[in-house]
Amino acid sequence: MSEEISIKSLSHERDKNDPATLSELFDNAFEMFNNINATVEPTNSPKVQLDIKRAMHMFEDATRLVSIVDMFSDNETFEEVATENIKYFLLPALLGKLTNQLCIIDDRMHLVKVAEIYFIDFLKRIKAYDLITDVEIPQISTVDEKKEAGDNENTSESRMLENMMIRRNTKLQRYQQEKDLESRLDTLKKNLDNPNIDDEFKREYFVTLIKLYAVRIVDDLNFLKREKTILENMKEMKSMHTSTSEIQKKQKSPAPKLQPIIITRDEIQKKVFGAGYPSLPVLTVQEFYEQKIKDGDWPDSSQHNVTNSRCLQDIANKDVIANDEDSEIVLKEKKEEKDDPEYLERLRAMDEYKDTHRRGWGNRANRS
Repeated sequence: MSEEISIKSLSHERDKNDPATLSELFDNAFEMFNNINATVEPTNSPKVQLDIKRAMHMFEDATRLVSIVDMFSDNETFEEVATENIKYFLLPALLGKLTNQLCIIDDRMHLVKVAEIYFIDFLKRIKAYDLITDVEIPQISTVDEKKEAGDNENTSESRMLENMMIRRNTKLQRYQQEKDLESRLDTLKKNLDNPNIDDEFKREYFVTLIKLYAVRIVDDLNFLKREKTILENMKEMKSMHTSTSEIQKKQKSPAPKLQPIIITRDEIQKKVFGAGYPSLPVLTVQEFYEQKIKDGDWPDSSQHNVTNSRCLQDIANKDVIANDEDSEIVLKEKKEEKDDPEYLERLRAMDEYKDTHRRGWGNRANRS
């Protein structure tokens, strides 16, 4: 199945000036992802956070398209996967990386769990295709389960030293493996733009890239595991100093949570690849459509002959367009840094107005 799956084939209408394909959507998002990792700006800056959200929306759209066309099948081997489609194995890994870079302090535990789901989905899928064989995929466990397991372990001094040596050797092996893969990837990348390159060379490049991310994600999962323990301890300490009224106030207005979107079409595949928690649903394509129709964002398919359906790309990018409003903050900061004359003149005029019109003077209700 070719990767050149046009958005036109997934919707009934499309702007003639929009030649976007699934491949272009992924490549543009991957380029943005690499720029985010290469930037010298702090991760919590408004611009970087806006770019992270845009890249996530693009990767989520690509994931939905890959699921719609049923690109990956449980009963096929890696040799049967087209070379142009190998790069889409990286989708959950890239989404997990971006999720882990979001700066939402109040909901950090939820982001950690979502990133774990993406990472484990990535490892499960590439292991199912025999792309990796020496990686043990960790099981996500709750804090209570970890405490119970910790209480039952025999923590003798000799056993602790033995575990420390095993972890150290494993870490050194992964570090050396990562350096070897990075070196091989750099060599392959130099010849990737050659128009006469053969198919086997491209496959080796993508396989090397996938294996490199697999090594990095194993380390990421270990960091997330330790971070979950720290966050849980912080939560327990905070709850001891939080009054009942404050807890009730927080429970009244819960913020909408980020939901992981993985490559799956139905409930059966969701049970296989959708590792997670009851409070973290993994959406299938059918569930995603039903939710959009219920919310009124997408037209009902039964009324398609009455109402013209919109392009899937336009619908999927609606959230990205809404997030563009956040760029106004970045624009204001740039104007302040560049001392924009028009912007400064407006600020001075507002300051002069506030000097002569104190707040509340115009709303005295005829009182002297």
